[in-house]
Amino acid sequence: MRAVTRCRLLAAGGGRSLLEVRLETGRRHQIRVHLAGTGHPIAGDGLYGGGKAPRLMLHAWSLGFAHPTTGRMMRLASPPEKAFFDAVGADASVLPAEQPRETPAAPAGDRPAERPAAEGWDNVAPWYEQLVGDRRSDYHEQLVLPGVLRLLGAAAGQRVLDVACGEGVLCRRLTELGVQCVGVDASEQLIDAARRQVAHLPREARPRFYSGDARRLASLPALDAQRGQFDAAACVLALMNIDPIEPVAHDVAAMLRAQGRFVVVLLHPAFRAPGRTSWQRETLDAPPAARPPAARRPPRGKAREPVARIRQYRRVDAYLSAAHRAIVMNPGEVAGGRPAVTTTTWHRPLQTYVNALAESGLLVDALEEWASHRTSGPGPHAAELDRSRREIPMFLALRARKV
Repeated sequence: MRAVTRCRLLAAGGGRSLLEVRLETGRRHQIRVHLAGTGHPIAGDGLYGGGKAPRLMLHAWSLGFAHPTTGRMMRLASPPEKAFFDAVGADASVLPAEQPRETPAAPAGDRPAERPAAEGWDNVAPWYEQLVGDRRSDYHEQLVLPGVLRLLGAAAGQRVLDVACGEGVLCRRLTELGVQCVGVDASEQLIDAARRQVAHLPREARPRFYSGDARRLASLPALDAQRGQFDAAACVLALMNIDPIEPVAHDVAAMLRAQGRFVVVLLHPAFRAPGRTSWQRETLDAPPAARPPAARRPPRGKAREPVARIRQYRRVDAYLSAAHRAIVMNPGEVAGGRPAVTTTTWHRPLQTYVNALAESGLLVDALEEWASHRTSGPGPHAAELDRSRREIPMFLALRARKV
């Protein structure tokens, strides 16, 4: 992934500029390297050719992050020193008007009362459509969709039901393969978006999209008439946002033919449960400092410090107990000052999913664990970070057959 730094000019004077800088990625010295690369290094940055200044004129004004325990989005602020404004002949009034703020998230807890299916999804529909539509999600495109298509094994002419279909990405892919697809989602806005995406296709070739509750599929007239007529069904990265799940499994089973396949993809409940698992690092003994090639040796008198070895692992604080929590879906945008988009996620152990499927006559015949495909940028710990991503899966996929 390329490093991205966004800059906005706040004031200029005396041959210098005051910039507001926002990071989309977090590489070592990223801001300093990017600005130096434009020919405008930061004042006081002797390493990258900056002019003289009483200090490195780089200041962390606002920092946004998700609290590792509560999941609450935090915003911390520290106003810039007066010297920053004096350098360009300005004052603090040039700072953006928006104020750092906290975005609260609900604590984990027991199962709440059942809520309307669309609650929490119509408000995220524009963000979600952009994520998997215009902007694309690399996880969705390179990891999840190929795995789902393989597990479904749907052939041209077969019929597939996409439960909680969102804006119809899977249905569109299946249609390209000659599969007849029906998508259902609780959000009318997402269903409208799904229909817009296929409006250019001949009417007889379009997937069919319906607004409805995944927990009450059989109550939809359009689906009630199609009981037992689907060769396969899928619920991709959505079942952890639905509660309870037993009615979903029951109605999906009713829609499938004998030996019909149901593919479910989840954030891995053991290793990726929000608020219950987290990345941790352990520092190991530093290796002996190796003598670098002459071209890369530090100047005389400046010994190169050996880089300490680390081990990255996934910490699991709780697993078997069920819980729910509000999740901020766009933490990077929130850190940049944009409104939070939240949904509710239910954590359940794997046995809950398998048992719910079994009670509806759906026998699990395949289980796959998918690791992240992403790799780290150059750095002393890149190999270890990549190793941990390969070893600790991000997604869990189940396939069950109607028996």
